[in-house]
Amino acid sequence: MENLFLICIIPPVSIVEDIDEIRQDISLKYNVHESLKRPAHITLYNPVKLSAEQQEKKFFSALEQSIFSDPFEQILKNFNGFAPHTVYIDVLQNAGIMNLQAQIKKELRPLALLPDKDNFKFNPHLTIAFKDVKPTVFESITHEYREKQFKRTFVVNSFCVYKHLDKRWQPYKEFSFKGSATKPKPLSLFD
Repeated sequence: MENLFLICIIPPVSIVEDIDEIRQDISLKYNVHESLKRPAHITLYNPVKLSAEQQEKKFFSALEQSIFSDPFEQILKNFNGFAPHTVYIDVLQNAGIMNLQAQIKKELRPLALLPDKDNFKFNPHLTIAFKDVKPTVFESITHEYREKQFKRTFVVNSFCVYKHLDKRWQPYKEFSFKGSATKPKPLSLFD
């Protein structure tokens, strides 16, 4: 048994529909289709392969420790890219998303799920084209979208885990926030 999991934020359906319209437009105009195989999402942790039931239990248990966050407002604004092949919608950095990602990373670190080289600096973004985008196509897409305006705002009060099944990412589990004030305090002899 080997399962592939993705930890992410999924925007509300109305925003996902707007993003999917953009992704489909790019797919038709530029003959790129990879991004359509994935849900519109903001990755919080690189996808991980788990091959044992015990490893999965530890993974989900660690994620349970990341739910003590407060809801936060997230803004998606305009377009950008990672040359030479990834085009995305900017996810504006704020304390909420940065703290959530740092907490998830901290809780998962003891499990050593990712090689140190994958311990990346978090740059939140929502990909709209990648992988099958050639450098010349990247230039064309970024030129077209450089001047386009896009802005959506939503409240984040949970994060999701998607599982790779039948060659597609499928929703698997949602972790709703419980609020930072509800996090149990470590036991101490001196309280």
